[in-house]
Amino acid sequence: MNSPIKIFKVTVQLEKDEYGLEVSHWRLLVETNRYYEIKPESGPVKRIYKEKLNTVVDDTKSYTDGYLACSAFCNEDRIDDMHTEMLHALQLKIKAYMDELHLNQQALELQFNHPKPLRTEEQTS
Repeated sequence: MNSPIKIFKVTVQLEKDEYGLEVSHWRLLVETNRYYEIKPESGPVKRIYKEKLNTVVDDTKSYTDGYLACSAFCNEDRIDDMHTEMLHALQLKIKAYMDELHLNQQALELQFNHPKPLRTEEQTS
């Protein structure tokens, strides 16, 4: 007899200089050919499609106050793999933000070196 699948949610959060990792077990309620219906200790039932299992999801809606987060639902034997994938995903996101900030910094420096005169609405009419 097959043992029932155990699904875990792995969440990684960065908030300024603090790193957090949370692993929580979700109880399997229903399994179909396409999805699992799962439930945490407390909270609503969630439907996870089988193709989304072991997939890192970006939980950061917008970057504010130094907060970044991502999560994944996975089998117990994939927890470490998902943790590693999330670390890589966060590294890539931070690098992208740093690259964008560097471009913004270059644009500002260009303005300091070659300022353009300001125009008022009267001058443009």
